[in-house]
Amino acid sequence: MKNSRKIFLALTLLLCGCSDNLLNKSPLDQFSPQTFYTNATEVDMALMGIYSAINDNWYQYDFMSDNHLCHHAWQGSLEFSKWQQNSSSGRALGKWRIAYSTIGRVNTFLENTQNVKIDETLKKRMQAEARFLRGMMYADLAHFYGDVPLILKTLPLSEAKVTRTAKDQVLAAAIDDFNFASANLPASYTGADVGRATKGAALAFKTRLYLYNEKWTEAAAAAKEVMDLNQYRLFADYEGLFKEENENNVEVIFDIQYIRNLRPQPWPSTALSFSEWPTPGVTSDIIDAYYMKNGKSINAGNSGYNEQDPFINRDPRLSATLVLPGSQYGNVKFIPASDGQITGARPRKYADISNTDKNNCGLNYILMRYADILLMRAEALIESGNTGKEVYDLVNMVRTRSSVNMPAIENAEGSGLSKEQLREIVRHERRVEFAVEGTRYSDMRRWKLESAVKDVYGYDISKLSDPSDPSKWVFARLKADTRSFDPSKGWLWPIPLDEIQSNSNLKQNPGY
Repeated sequence: MKNSRKIFLALTLLLCGCSDNLLNKSPLDQFSPQTFYTNATEVDMALMGIYSAINDNWYQYDFMSDNHLCHHAWQGSLEFSKWQQNSSSGRALGKWRIAYSTIGRVNTFLENTQNVKIDETLKKRMQAEARFLRGMMYADLAHFYGDVPLILKTLPLSEAKVTRTAKDQVLAAAIDDFNFASANLPASYTGADVGRATKGAALAFKTRLYLYNEKWTEAAAAAKEVMDLNQYRLFADYEGLFKEENENNVEVIFDIQYIRNLRPQPWPSTALSFSEWPTPGVTSDIIDAYYMKNGKSINAGNSGYNEQDPFINRDPRLSATLVLPGSQYGNVKFIPASDGQITGARPRKYADISNTDKNNCGLNYILMRYADILLMRAEALIESGNTGKEVYDLVNMVRTRSSVNMPAIENAEGSGLSKEQLREIVRHERRVEFAVEGTRYSDMRRWKLESAVKDVYGYDISKLSDPSDPSKWVFARLKADTRSFDPSKGWLWPIPLDEIQSNSNLKQNPGY
């Protein structure tokens, strides 16, 4: 899909336009659907237009969490991290428009492929791909905004002023889309089709929907269905998971396919933001969250942690995830005081450090991988009251895999643990496993972790300045930003003001 489908994608980007008034017009407004959908090639081109609509700076969601600080306000994550977002916030409008642009394309696609004369099995598969993408969008909209308009057909202008639909109904529609998709998508593809939505992707995103909405039994069952497909396993090289040469590996369930010179990552790319700009701050809080190699927290009295040699004998995922002071940074050592990065550490995942054309990054962004399935099932089992051996096994698979090789729960925290103890273990594991992958902010919100909305500390970079003798460095914490939770806004995002102004039937969320 990434290489052989370039012509389809290029033509689709020319043919498919994004209307500014997303709830009123068909996004496929630069050609006539009545004359375009005549053969399998044209249908597939339209389908590629749906895939192309899902185009976001996913990393910005981690910047809204306690893992990171992006101190440049214009990028949009800073106000959300400080709980100062409002109905005019650009990120809220951007997410809304990406979602409804995608949904509009899906609705147009489904309506115009009903009677097209192509192979019925192929047509149903492509319709299933489209419905999977629509299900993704509605699950995400409900997670961020709560009640949202549920639009399952193209609307004439006379019906454009839609109202918000109850969240439960929106989620039910998303589940219906995922069920149709999982029933009609193949377990895998070969050749040029690799990268399309699969049966496993539909089941995986259904798992996430259930988990995010505390449907524990359903989440556990859906995760087990993914596991039983026997299509996925953990990739041996944790750091290599996020490099272009290892794309579409055995752990990847669904990702956004980017192509250099044709459809690179949206600006600013991770190659630009992570490895050149001084914006992607890493908090000392996430650095401290990684355990020692012996499985103990750095705060444990006998952990062996040395605050003036803080990266020795740590969970290998720490150095694989972050560019730490004194570590290798491309062809040089990373010297925080010379970098301009105010917290003293950078992301390594997705940084694409060796890329010399930072605005032309073709590195795929993973939206779902197998480690998430294992930890989602573990969490769902725990919250269902199951604290048996399977929970330990699921977490241990993630912890003890090659290239990580952290101690099993039984050898670090012990056996016979309570529901509360296992809950904290899984929550910790999610944080360190998926740092820089955009999931921490959603975890904070769904767990209602007010304690995670707190002032940001990084390293005092003035004390990490002598490149000739790092032994003289002093690792000290320095406050980098102030954050506080606003209970009036709670955990939902605002409905964008632009949408409310154009549609008087849309009502705002509390606190905005």
